[in-house]
Amino acid sequence: MLPVVKRRKGCQQYPEQSKDEQAISESSLNKLVGAAEMYNLEEMEPPYTLMCDLRPYQKQALYWMSELEKGIHAEKAAKTLHPCWAAYQISDERASSIYVNTFSGESTTKFPTATQMARGGILADAMGLGKTVMTIALILARPGRGCYVNHGRGTATADGTETTKSNKDCRTKTSSKANGGTLIVCPMALLGQWKDELETHSKPESISIFVHYGGSRASDPKGIAEHNVVLTTYGVLTAAYKNDSENSIFHRVSWYRVVLDEAHTIKSWKTQGAQAAFSLSSHCRWCLTGTPIQNNLEDLYGLLCFLHVEPWCNWAWWNKLIQKPYENGDPRGMKLIKAILRPLMLRRTKETKDKEGRPILVLPPTDIQIIECKQSEAEHDFYDALFKRSKVQFDQFVAQGKVLHNYANILELLLRLRQCCNHPFLVMSRADSQKYTDLSKLARRFLETNSNSTTANQTVPTHAYVEEVVEGIRRGENTECPICLEYADDPVLTPCAHKMCRECLLSSWRTPTSGLCPICRQLLKKTDLIACPSENQFWVDVEKNWKESSKVSGLLECLEHIQRTGSGEKSIVFSQWTSFFDLLEIPLKRRGIGFLRFDGKLVQKQRELVLKEFSETKEKMVLLMSLKAGGVGLNLTAASNVFLMDPWWNPAVEEQAIMRIHRIGQKRTVRVRRFIVKDTVEERMQQVQARKQRMIAGALTDQEVRTARIEELKMLFR
Repeated sequence: MLPVVKRRKGCQQYPEQSKDEQAISESSLNKLVGAAEMYNLEEMEPPYTLMCDLRPYQKQALYWMSELEKGIHAEKAAKTLHPCWAAYQISDERASSIYVNTFSGESTTKFPTATQMARGGILADAMGLGKTVMTIALILARPGRGCYVNHGRGTATADGTETTKSNKDCRTKTSSKANGGTLIVCPMALLGQWKDELETHSKPESISIFVHYGGSRASDPKGIAEHNVVLTTYGVLTAAYKNDSENSIFHRVSWYRVVLDEAHTIKSWKTQGAQAAFSLSSHCRWCLTGTPIQNNLEDLYGLLCFLHVEPWCNWAWWNKLIQKPYENGDPRGMKLIKAILRPLMLRRTKETKDKEGRPILVLPPTDIQIIECKQSEAEHDFYDALFKRSKVQFDQFVAQGKVLHNYANILELLLRLRQCCNHPFLVMSRADSQKYTDLSKLARRFLETNSNSTTANQTVPTHAYVEEVVEGIRRGENTECPICLEYADDPVLTPCAHKMCRECLLSSWRTPTSGLCPICRQLLKKTDLIACPSENQFWVDVEKNWKESSKVSGLLECLEHIQRTGSGEKSIVFSQWTSFFDLLEIPLKRRGIGFLRFDGKLVQKQRELVLKEFSETKEKMVLLMSLKAGGVGLNLTAASNVFLMDPWWNPAVEEQAIMRIHRIGQKRTVRVRRFIVKDTVEERMQQVQARKQRMIAGALTDQEVRTARIEELKMLFR
């Protein structure tokens, strides 16, 4: 099902491609973890304090979550068979059954009981089904404070803390902690959305909400524990844990419930962010994620560690009984993980049917079309010359048998061709050396910054390394961003001489003003970052010499048609290059098409304001949105037209972009237009994407993966 574990070892030195190959389609994910059979779930009416109507499947989720929070009684656990064992009926007077451990081969006539379940689980409904609203309903239906007694797992003291050693969440030491309500941890991009939805969907004054982020941070744990719901980000939680370990403000509160939104953020279980989440004290724990597995089966281990599911949160157990068998192709590993997840996880998709056989969620249809653009003669000549030059270089690598050794150079050639399809100006920006006149000054600034550095543990780049970096920029090289593994867009240089996307770096930080370099872990300040000369510096006066490309003309035609109909429909234009938006602004302004822009240059507050304005405005009906800055989980149902201006290596990214618009709350048909330039590398990229989807179903050896990758590159340069 998921050959990525085998592939990963042979792909590490080619990160952009391996990331793509590790992408898991929704259908593969459903086969692996399953989608819920809904027929045996009861419905639970939401509390009167919830100010919106729940759909039947959401009421079922509320019932399921409430039951899991009550916990499994000791008596029930004693009657449940441990998932490692299988029962066989025998005709023997001494025993009616024999139990065999399917892994060790051990057998017994004594019933092996299940280890007790954690309180909580994984709500893994596909994107757009309303996981946020279901969680708000649970918070309102089951308010609580601190760590309470778990049935059959020990006794509680007067203040609600547990005294038994068997409960890992609530130990005796919690008696000194403040009793808190619900802590919600989410990515920075979703902080405003959580706050808005909590306020919108709960009865006024029924709950108090506190956002622990930026300037609104408290220092007293009793202060934040007074609120029913506390919102924070993974970055803030990690920074607090890194500085104060288990004495951080979050760890000095005994929470009733901890909710991790986009919980796959902790999939790398050895990271400090994951450890910070694992060590929180709480009575109930929830993971919300539409993608419980992103790259490989080990992603689930981090979630089980957070949920404290014994014994599977012990690496020795997980590795021996699940990870190793799975990697070796033993079906028992997969069988066991399904047995573990069955009571722990609820996953529905838009295709899931109710007990009458009807889809659980009926949304307006999507109309997805590919718009094929034909280049003008001048455009075609420019592209053709660029392609021929790139092909000569690629053919040399093939002839020398050094294709994979020159992988980064080849992706650079493909990047130029892809950008040329959007607009030749994006490539022309590389041609003039005038924009690099400040590079000597840049090199001096690097060296001055580091010579003034007094911090002992800071890594100071050598003079030779700085010269090498600057010379690379002077030659027009564009390296991969180490965070997103695409080519750096709106790149910045750090004082430690590392180059990456501005958006990627800032979103990886704990706070808006400072954070660590993802390469060398040096502490950086936002003011120390140096904007790197890049594609958004054009060597021609683009306004004075403005010419529309075939793709831009196609987009403007669509936008003007929507404007003429007077339907009031809003549009979102997605691209991966902010420099393309710089170009698009010119014709949009000239034609009087009102627009807003959402990309990595906006800080959190500005992002919230842009999204609010876009949902309310009647003038600015177009939103130019960077795919990177868009983030997961954003609700963009104000728009019903989606324009994807350039194909990504990973088609799952494009699918997520569409899902942000086609979700609960959408009233109109969602029209998606993918722009592809005919007879170019873009057309061939689509064929490669289709080929990858077919390949993902069969496990390949390392050699087969390498051969397949070379074949794909040859397809692109055909």
